[in-house]
Amino acid sequence: MSYLKDLSKSMTPEKKVNAKKDIFAFYVGRPLSYVLTVPFLWLNIRPNIVSIIAAIEIIIAGIVLSMANNIKVAVFGWFLFFLWNLLDGVDGNIARLKKNGSKIGSVYDAMSGYEAMFLLYFCAGIFSFNMSNYSDYSQIIIGAISGMSVIFPRLVMHKANTELGVEKGSNLTNKQSFGLGKTIALNITSISGFVQVLLLLAILSNTVMYFSYCYLVINVAIMLVSIRNVLRGE
Repeated sequence: MSYLKDLSKSMTPEKKVNAKKDIFAFYVGRPLSYVLTVPFLWLNIRPNIVSIIAAIEIIIAGIVLSMANNIKVAVFGWFLFFLWNLLDGVDGNIARLKKNGSKIGSVYDAMSGYEAMFLLYFCAGIFSFNMSNYSDYSQIIIGAISGMSVIFPRLVMHKANTELGVEKGSNLTNKQSFGLGKTIALNITSISGFVQVLLLLAILSNTVMYFSYCYLVINVAIMLVSIRNVLRGE
């Protein structure tokens, strides 16, 4: 119990205000990640090792969901994605509690996040293809475009940061000033937030095809706006 109390107090007030904007991730994912962190603390596992475990685990999750041809297996694949969600918080929990975080640690941490951003949509598209009796290839294409739309503006932003020496998108990382509209958008698009809830509901109701269609529109629209803002220097 001592570990759980210490973990719950380890987040800075500023980070907590930011984190609270992502409702599902903060009020569901984060408390569960504290519980999952305890055995890693007992075993004295370093944050970067946890990040590597998470990067491998999310690939396994993608394989399982991609191979699923029924709802039960797909739910298990979804559970593995949710397990990644928890593991993704464990490395940061350990780093804050033990005060052994580092810049390279944040790079390790980002690896599985980028994997998840692409794989969740891509593998959902493959599962939807499987459930169409392997006839609707457009589902795979939609999943791939949707996943790439999440990754592509981040690549453009990082290139702009490197070439121009200006930190773009800092207004997106500071969520304290988010109004209602941005907060809703954050929750709908957060890969560790309500995206996972909506995917589970889509799997259970066998409507993943509509999940893929909706997020194709959302992700492509956000990609275009993000790239425009970066190229305009906003």
